Amino acid sequence: MRLPILEMGGRLAESDSISEANDVFHLTFDEIKSGFSGADHKDLVTGRKAEMKKWGKIVPMPTIGEPPPHEEGEGDPLGVAFAKFFGVPPEPSRDPDIIPGLGASPGTVQGTAKVVRSLAEASKLEKGDIMVCEMTMPPWMPLFSIAGAVVAGTGGPLSHCAIVSREYKMPCVVGTVIGTAVITDGMTLTVDGAKGIVRIDSRG
Repeated sequence: MRLPILEMGGRLAESDSISEANDVFHLTFDEIKSGFSGADHKDLVTGRKAEMKKWGKIVPMPTIGEPPPHEEGEGDPLGVAFAKFFGVPPEPSRDPDIIPGLGASPGTVQGTAKVVRSLAEASKLEKGDIMVCEMTMPPWMPLFSIAGAVVAGTGGPLSHCAIVSREYKMPCVVGTVIGTAVITDGMTLTVDGAKGIVRIDSRG
């Protein structure tokens, strides 16, 4: 289904209805049809891209409603495995300067926060900075030799971020949920990897 729609997008781009072929995925089928009749959808697509970007910055709630009660002796090996990898959401803090998470690698470091949402932003990271991210993957490995500590929005003790941080012997707190939403570049943070706590010392 994707290839035929992309072909239509290419034709709409050629007719100047949209700017590029991939913009077709921001249109409904009726709008695609009207584009072939000469309708100009460039402003419409621009607005929808902006809307999508806005919603992409919203951090979802870790859970909805009360979790079901856990009975002692109730074997749930899959649940235990998932908890080790993804972590269990921490209790929120009443202190706006305290961000709780899961301690993934011990140690305490104070440094300047740099929010790295993708490798495209990796160049902002300087030696000793605290790397704040959603998660890490193997291509992120070189960044661990630059960062002084890591704060991740997702993950548990067995996540990639946690394991690599322990290999580098650097403090790491994972599963903060709201880390990338409330921390901004230039803040001074203290990361306690043993307690699983990130403290905002200065907002820059």
